[in-house]
Amino acid sequence: MVYILPKNTTRPDYTYAKEYHRILKARRTTPESSIVMLVPPDLDALCAAHILTTLFGRDDANLRTIPVSGFKNLQDVKDSLLDEKDQLRTIILLNIGALLDIGGDEWFQDFPSRVTIHIIDSSRPVDLHNLFGRAGSTEEGGPRVVVWDDGHADKLTKERLAFDAEEFGFDSSSDEDLDEEEEEDVTEDEAEDYEGDEDGSKKRRRSASDDGRPGRRRRRREGDNATLKLINCLLRLAILGLTHQYLSAAITRDQYEAYHTMFNNEVGRLNPPVTTASKGFGDDAGVQPSTELRFPLLRKWNLYEAMFHSGYVANKLAVWHESGISKLNRLLTKMGLSQKQAQQSFMYMNSELRESLPDQLDNIGAESGLIELSYPSFTKSYGNEMQRTSAADVLAGAGALLEAARGVRLTIEVEGGKGGGELFGGERIWDLRKESGRGKENVPLRNNGHAGSDQMSRPGNGQPESGDMEEIEAVGEQMIDGQPVSVHNFWAAFDALGNNTSLLRQSLALAISLQKAIVRQGCEILGKRRIQFFPEFRFIKINEGPDLATFAHPMTLTRLVLWLIEATRDRIPLVHAQRLGTTKKGSRKSYPYVIACHNPSKRAYTVVGVTGAPEIGEVRRNVVEVNQDDLAEFIDALTDADSEDED
Repeated sequence: MVYILPKNTTRPDYTYAKEYHRILKARRTTPESSIVMLVPPDLDALCAAHILTTLFGRDDANLRTIPVSGFKNLQDVKDSLLDEKDQLRTIILLNIGALLDIGGDEWFQDFPSRVTIHIIDSSRPVDLHNLFGRAGSTEEGGPRVVVWDDGHADKLTKERLAFDAEEFGFDSSSDEDLDEEEEEDVTEDEAEDYEGDEDGSKKRRRSASDDGRPGRRRRRREGDNATLKLINCLLRLAILGLTHQYLSAAITRDQYEAYHTMFNNEVGRLNPPVTTASKGFGDDAGVQPSTELRFPLLRKWNLYEAMFHSGYVANKLAVWHESGISKLNRLLTKMGLSQKQAQQSFMYMNSELRESLPDQLDNIGAESGLIELSYPSFTKSYGNEMQRTSAADVLAGAGALLEAARGVRLTIEVEGGKGGGELFGGERIWDLRKESGRGKENVPLRNNGHAGSDQMSRPGNGQPESGDMEEIEAVGEQMIDGQPVSVHNFWAAFDALGNNTSLLRQSLALAISLQKAIVRQGCEILGKRRIQFFPEFRFIKINEGPDLATFAHPMTLTRLVLWLIEATRDRIPLVHAQRLGTTKKGSRKSYPYVIACHNPSKRAYTVVGVTGAPEIGEVRRNVVEVNQDDLAEFIDALTDADSEDED
């Protein structure tokens, strides 16, 4: 095993660029060989998959992407890849595999020695066998397992000493050979074609035959423009991945701002600033810096709904109570907004009101404790296809597709409804086939929710999708057209993050529907005090309701937990301490949330555990520790729920 870094002054052969060219070299040396990338249903992984697909495609190296849902599915995919092991040269694991001993006998040890496994995973911790173990070498003498690290491994000095003492019985602090393993350099052809600049990027060396004639200069400019466009596309995907990590509390605010500064410099270099004269032109498709409010889908929604459905606002105003809703209304009144203006579509809101919102919220929101309402981010214009959209909104739309593109029946608002005129108001059933330009039209719904004579037999919002849905198999995976629902949803989200702007635009309405379900369920949990307190964690059980099928998806259930953590950040820790007989108000221990949602169709529970941080911008290691007594009580609670359902 070996780990590599973006830049490496002490081991220059162990860098991202060198390893990327080794993959290309292996592919070109054996043209019939294949590169396989395993990707879980994770937005960060999907962004990285798009980046790698673009890069390998530009270098004429075919890359096969396989969706992987969980470790069991990874085991099945691994077994299927063994059947084609003679053609494999490279396996890339994106955001999956860091926690496993990938080179061990349970996973990829049985693959031929010519196969290299690359782990590109932002989750932590990383199994020490992947970083410091001995999984052997490939036929070319390189490591079989390569971890693409960000500098984290260099800080694990004590862990490495303990690992080497346990595994090999020696002190690695005196082992100088670990950093002196020989690696093949870039081939002579690559060295002639490329030269590295200071920041490690590669520039095509001008050939001696380029005599500067106008035709050659024009083609070179066209090539430069295409390269800049490609870099801008990759930059956008990197921004989306970073934003997802920040909004899902995977990185701290300091880490986010450090990368944001770097990306901001690149955005300024590659994208001309938007001027008053250029606003509204259809060919504007650039990325621009922005300041985003912590209100979900504000540009697609209206101010009142976006604030009401914000976990941060819920924490400060307790909107699950009538008194909290009154506080929200008074806050908007102090800002000089009438109820009609606050509920008007943000797109059609007075431009002066829109532009003054951040300043007004800073001045007036502080009275209600709303002091961290914004964060620096980016927006992208899509020309005439779609209005300028923030990175957070793109992630919300793609995430909604990943969770509920198919498999769950949901209703979405028709554009032009609330705040856009009653004439065009209403709802309709979400249908991916129509949103992606295929299949029959969606069933339109009137404002009262009726759909003609079919209204009585139509499944409710949040219920399993019917129609061409096949029966659930023994493993519990829903199937549509011979493929699992998760695979359909994976490729829908993948397309939305790519070039399918139409699908992305439509997905924002689905994101709003999911956000409503999350906040509706969260408000019920908090309003009815359904959080149970164990000594080391908090427990929530969802046994009934119209959205059971929606929350059976682990991503949606995780988003519900994150909303609850944010909504109770300044409230639940004190309540918990008082129930345990502690009156010390300075106690800020992070108690994990464990939430279980009953899935009647599978006769099972989806269980998610998340550890939240006491403050916004902090990160807590997501370790949910349950002692034996608590676990027994937890299992009894679920068993009792099953018995009640059967009765």
